[in-house]
Amino acid sequence: MTEAEWKVCGAPVQMLRALEAPDSKRKKRLFGCACCRRVWHLIPDDRSRNAVEVAERFADGAASDEELATAARQASAAISKHQRYVRGSDEVDMRYSGTAACSHVVGTDVNYFTWAWQDAAQTALDAGARWHNELAATCALIRDVFGNPFRPVDFSSSWQTDTAIQLARQMYESRDFGVMPILADALQDAGCDNEEVLTHCRDPKQPHVRGCWVVDLVLGKT
Repeated sequence: MTEAEWKVCGAPVQMLRALEAPDSKRKKRLFGCACCRRVWHLIPDDRSRNAVEVAERFADGAASDEELATAARQASAAISKHQRYVRGSDEVDMRYSGTAACSHVVGTDVNYFTWAWQDAAQTALDAGARWHNELAATCALIRDVFGNPFRPVDFSSSWQTDTAIQLARQMYESRDFGVMPILADALQDAGCDNEEVLTHCRDPKQPHVRGCWVVDLVLGKT
């Protein structure tokens, strides 16, 4: 995949394969969590939602290995309760109502984190969403979390002003990223002239989640 293809790609599988080189396990787990949260209102089991919350805390070092393992066992049990078969014309398909995605993010295999998007997207599709739209939304999340792997940003520590850090921390903790354009202004005031950074913050069509590459850079997270 080229840089130009990355920017317009609508195929999550191709984008995730481009990230198979060593990358942040934290970011991959948070990407999976973000996919789960896209269908949060459709997930039928509290054990599944709890697994996502534990996974997010674990990603930031705020949950223990034991907590993660317990959440994984509970999330796995939820799958058994909610999985169902959907009979098609030629084959029997499985549906998990998002419980499989939630189980993926509390696992130990980094590949499971990134493939959580499939069950989440299928859950949205079953609820009436369009598959093309779900693929596009997933690709937008990939770009938000991982940035542009073809053009790493040399982020200056001088841009990490008190104002920028406060804004980034506020968004990270609340999951409300509505002030991203204001963060762009703060970074620009600090001397940031990187178009990738500023455009990402100001693009009204770009969703933002925990793990957003710009917010992570401001907060010094990897």
